[in-house]
Amino acid sequence: MKCRIVSLSFLAMLLMLTMAASAQNWNRLDFSAGAGFSTPTDAAGRNLNTGWNLDFRGGYNVNRHFAADLDVGYSYWDLNSTALAVFGEPGGHVSVWSFAFQPMIRMLPRRSAANAYITAGAGIDYRNLTLTRPSTVTTIVCDPFFGCFPAIVPADQVVASFSTAKPGFNAGGGFEVRLGQSRARVFAEARYQRMFTTHGEDLTYVPVTFGLRW
Repeated sequence: MKCRIVSLSFLAMLLMLTMAASAQNWNRLDFSAGAGFSTPTDAAGRNLNTGWNLDFRGGYNVNRHFAADLDVGYSYWDLNSTALAVFGEPGGHVSVWSFAFQPMIRMLPRRSAANAYITAGAGIDYRNLTLTRPSTVTTIVCDPFFGCFPAIVPADQVVASFSTAKPGFNAGGGFEVRLGQSRARVFAEARYQRMFTTHGEDLTYVPVTFGLRW
């Protein structure tokens, strides 16, 4: 009986240690999501209007100050009048998907109520240029009173599209504030990003992102 009690106690202790380790590992995970505006610079600033961005990040808090993250970002800009005149089309846009290894260093311990951090990363960027012109398409429109019927609606017709994937890097920093006693934090972040190109000037821009990290 005594041996049985000892065995059960050992199993209970092992289970508690496993649960504690799992909770600790879970607390070390780091996720964030945000959105904001994206400002093109240098050559891009002469051809693109200010656009918008989305950003998603996830990784592991190695210690109280250092996090090793993977980052996925998306930025979108409309071509300005100067670029449209060069291409001879009435509409167009540029978008970039960025995939990077994104370490982050916090100035204070991770659980601090407010914190500042720096970040830098490198990876692969995927850029798309699309030129459009106004057109119309036939579709089905449904109305609660008249029912469903065919109708002609305005749409953008794609007249040309070009995509390329190249290496890129970024560097920047931000500020985050913890929400109460929870793990969640709101953040504001700005980064300088550069995508290398084979021909012409590199694509450079500054995405400013506001979001939630937990």
